[in-house]
Amino acid sequence: MPKKHESDNHKMSRRLSLTAILLTLTFVALTGCGQDNNAEPSDAGSSTSMIENSAGGNQNGSAQSDKAVKESKSAENSGTDAQKSAPSAPATSSDTSSPAAPNASQNPFEVAGIQDPKAFLDTFKALQKAVADNDKEKVANYILYPLRVNDSEKSLTIPNKKDFLAKYDQIFTDAIREALVNQKTDDLFVNYQGVMVGSGELWLRRATDNPKQFGVFSINLETVAN
Repeated sequence: MPKKHESDNHKMSRRLSLTAILLTLTFVALTGCGQDNNAEPSDAGSSTSMIENSAGGNQNGSAQSDKAVKESKSAENSGTDAQKSAPSAPATSSDTSSPAAPNASQNPFEVAGIQDPKAFLDTFKALQKAVADNDKEKVANYILYPLRVNDSEKSLTIPNKKDFLAKYDQIFTDAIREALVNQKTDDLFVNYQGVMVGSGELWLRRATDNPKQFGVFSINLETVAN
């Protein structure tokens, strides 16, 4: 009986030891889990904070980028407005002192010494109308005397208005009148001698003593005959 009792006691002691060890391990395990659980919220909070900070940083960066773009566009617009409103550069001394090149489209008669193309064209159209109306008196007012009249045999000089009216029909023949009346002002030939009508039937120029007066100074009957 004593031996059996000792064996039971020994078994009991071993059980208690094992139980104590199990309890200790369980406690350690629970303590470790508690620490892990306590650590998780902290890490999650840290992660959340990092995400929020990152998002905030991106928002701030985006806002700053948008601001920079707006400022850049504003600067560009300001520059464009400044260019639009800026006056052109002043002419240099060489620009102002250099004479302007002749412009044939503005004054096609300049080579003939005619400085007022509008006045010349007004005179020319008035002469055309007077010839078309067969108004000899008016036609005589558009002649620069002495008038030279050339034909196939000789050259005549008409000294004044009286002689011109006396020989009007011999000078302003049907062919001469037709050439003048049908002449288009855009097709007038011009050189240093004057302005030519038709194929050379009539020539006009400015008066030597009055640059604002224009008239016929030469008529070529020979050209008409040929």
